[in-house]
Amino acid sequence: MSFNFGPTLLAWLERHQPATYHAILDGDRMSQERFSGHGSAIAQIYNHIIMPLASTRDKETEIIWGIKDFVHRFHRYPEGMWLAETAVDYETLELLSKHGIRFTILSPDQAWRVKEPNGQWVSVEGGTIDTTQPYRIDLPNGQTISVFFYHAALSRAVAFEGLLNDGRYFAERLIAGFKPDSSSSNQLVHIATDGESYGHHHRFGEMALAYALDVIDHRTDVRLTNYGEYLSFNVPTRRVEIFENTSWSCAHGIERWRSDCGCQTGLHPTWNQKWRTPLRQAVDYIRDTVTPLIEALAPRWLKDPWIARNDYIEVILHRHHDTIKQFLVNHQIHALDLEDTIHVLQLMELSRHLLLMYTSCGWFFDDIGGLEAIQVMKYAARAIQLAERLFDVPMESSFLRLLEQARSNQDSQDGRQIFVTAVKDRMVNLSRVALHYSMMHILTQAEREKTSSIYCYDVHVEDDALWRSGTVKMAVGQVQIVSQITLDRATFNYGVLHLGDHNVIAGVRGYRGPELYQNMRQQLAQAFQAAEFPEVIRLLDQFFQGQTNSLRHLFRDEQERVMDQLVENALQEALTYNRHIYEHSASLMRFLKDMGQPIPPILRDAAGISIREQVHQQLITDPVDFAEIRRLLSEAREWDLLRDWSDLPYEYELFIKKLSRELAQDPTDLVRLQFLIEAVQIAKQESLHINLEEAQLVVFRLTVQWSPEHRGTQRQWEQYINQLDELLAIRRG
Repeated sequence: MSFNFGPTLLAWLERHQPATYHAILDGDRMSQERFSGHGSAIAQIYNHIIMPLASTRDKETEIIWGIKDFVHRFHRYPEGMWLAETAVDYETLELLSKHGIRFTILSPDQAWRVKEPNGQWVSVEGGTIDTTQPYRIDLPNGQTISVFFYHAALSRAVAFEGLLNDGRYFAERLIAGFKPDSSSSNQLVHIATDGESYGHHHRFGEMALAYALDVIDHRTDVRLTNYGEYLSFNVPTRRVEIFENTSWSCAHGIERWRSDCGCQTGLHPTWNQKWRTPLRQAVDYIRDTVTPLIEALAPRWLKDPWIARNDYIEVILHRHHDTIKQFLVNHQIHALDLEDTIHVLQLMELSRHLLLMYTSCGWFFDDIGGLEAIQVMKYAARAIQLAERLFDVPMESSFLRLLEQARSNQDSQDGRQIFVTAVKDRMVNLSRVALHYSMMHILTQAEREKTSSIYCYDVHVEDDALWRSGTVKMAVGQVQIVSQITLDRATFNYGVLHLGDHNVIAGVRGYRGPELYQNMRQQLAQAFQAAEFPEVIRLLDQFFQGQTNSLRHLFRDEQERVMDQLVENALQEALTYNRHIYEHSASLMRFLKDMGQPIPPILRDAAGISIREQVHQQLITDPVDFAEIRRLLSEAREWDLLRDWSDLPYEYELFIKKLSRELAQDPTDLVRLQFLIEAVQIAKQESLHINLEEAQLVVFRLTVQWSPEHRGTQRQWEQYINQLDELLAIRRG
């Protein structure tokens, strides 16, 4: 199976799901061993832009970045490259070939005509091309590239017609895709589908795929391969010409990414997509305004800004000072000081966001208020932010005038209003990082360090003070904030008053010299230590010129954590109260139940809250007391509470996933094996309808991947595995 992953997704998996990430890399490595040295992974256009709508320069950068990201992760050069939405023109294919890409995959509807060796051109319009054969495109620049056209009917059946409901039938349909009357003995049946089809859009679709591949693998009349291996043994002899400016997901070519062509998801049939044109015009305005400014400014520092941008992927992949230093050595026209270095890195980030803002999903869906279009506007906002700082040219107002023409189908909003509320109010700069730091300083009890990091910013504490008066706290300080991306930096003074709970008043201003800072520090200290809190608030308003802030201005993740903690504090008080009620009323409740009398709802509710919280605490405690969990669930049954606990199956599923992952880390741990057995037993006994797929995969792999010398020869281990096989309905062949 050939596959491609977007660089953004792979970067996220590498950081947050390393086991999955390394399984992907291992899959490619193992496929090389199986398929004559040809890996199944193929590269992808880096930012998933619609290539025919891009400039030549942007196309080339997207290809170079896609290749270099692939090499960085898979440690080999890619043979093929997936084009976003299979959107294609001849220039894109020329650039793929120029950079050593041997093949790509297109929709059969994109083929215009084919020519056999020594034959005549024959039209294959309407998707009638023979998809079991590879084809060669002779490009206008004299180069060639191979193309595979996927089986459209089978691909559609996987995505939309339930073909993944039955793995065996799926295999039969794939095998039926061969043409018995074909003169070619080396046919290739292949489909192209979104990865989401297998498990996300279709539950257990990945199991159907695995089963189908296993069925095929055990046949003697066909064999599995991948594009790279097949191409190495079957050099294309048939030529093909394509329809340019076409794609697999728009019946009108590539209009879905620039006009109201009628293509949409189908979820909102009465909506229009007239917003697509002004959104593209708005980002085009940024690109067309900024590009000549880059070309005018960059020669102060760089030999060629666009060649530098092509190489900037190395900095993106390895964001540390040594990489930046080498990048500058390769492209600077003279040695650069810190200020010049910051300008160069800002130019590179600007040029990166000029690509990011064309990510195709921004236009694919139904409304400009969707997450995808908003993300495109976030990229555009960052480009404007950098451009206005570098070139001192106002751009936002013109950008917003164009967005005003993009009308949303919801709430009578337009693109300008969405930008202001969903993008501009959440933009980050050095000042906001300092503000965030100042509030977290007073809200958290962690020991402060002289140097710390907040996302992609470094914080250097130059001075700080924290005072307390009962439950009220006051923090004053001076910090330098440094961007890890552009090395841009600035120093700020801050003052924060925490009156308890969610009541925080904070101000930040740029550093204006030691006298002003010391004056602010002294006056705030005097007012706070005298417990004159109204005076402290007045001084904060004076020093920060009315620009004070609250918890609303924390970055979203920390804001949620702080709010969760505040809510948790309130909940603990309520839980203690309810547990007290239940403990004092349990005997009365049992007496009422024995007498056939109704239990007052308030007492039953107190019992439910108390017992449910105790179950929760058991599930997050290590080691787990399964006897106590059984006792609590038995008590819950006594009061008929389980039917009210709609959140229990979800929490219990996460609990079993946690146990499964811990077992995967050390498969020889008999205690963890026993824990998983007991956890699954309880789930089945209490009829908790949960997804046990992760546990099944972990247990199945234990005996597949761990040889006797790894797992030991303990009879107990084998007994536990057999017991789990039965509980998890695992049948080993």
